[in-house]
Amino acid sequence: MKSIRRARIASQLREEISRIIQFDLKDPRIGFLSVLSVEPTVDLKECKVYVSIMGKESQQRTSMRGLEAARGKIQSLLITQIRLRETPILRFILDESHQKSQAIEDVIKAARDEDEKAALEREERSSPDQDEEQG
Repeated sequence: MKSIRRARIASQLREEISRIIQFDLKDPRIGFLSVLSVEPTVDLKECKVYVSIMGKESQQRTSMRGLEAARGKIQSLLITQIRLRETPILRFILDESHQKSQAIEDVIKAARDEDEKAALEREERSSPDQDEEQG
C-alpha cells in the first residue's frame, strides 16, 4: 500500500474519530480531549489513536476508560462515515508529550528565574564597590 494513501486514510480517520467523540458520544466520563494523530497499520486492520486529555491524572484515567468503553460505538459509527473493506480496531493511547514538555518548560523557567536572581545579587554586590571607587 502506498504511504500517501495510508496518510490520507489516517487523516480521514483522525478527523472522523474527533467528530464522533465530540458530537456523538454522550459518556460523561470522557472529558476534554484532542485526537492528536492516528497511525493505521499497513493492512488497516488496527489503528493507534493518540489522544491528549486535559485535566488531572485521575480525570485522564477516567476519560481513557470511557474511550475504551465507547470503542465499539466509535468503530460502528466510523463504518458509516469512511468506506474501508474492514473497520480498523481502534487502540487509544494517551499521549503524555504535552505534560512532559510542560514539565520541561517549568524546569527551564525555574532555572532562568534562578539565574536572573543570581545576576541581580551579583550586580548589587558589585555596585557598592563601584560607588566607593568613584567617591
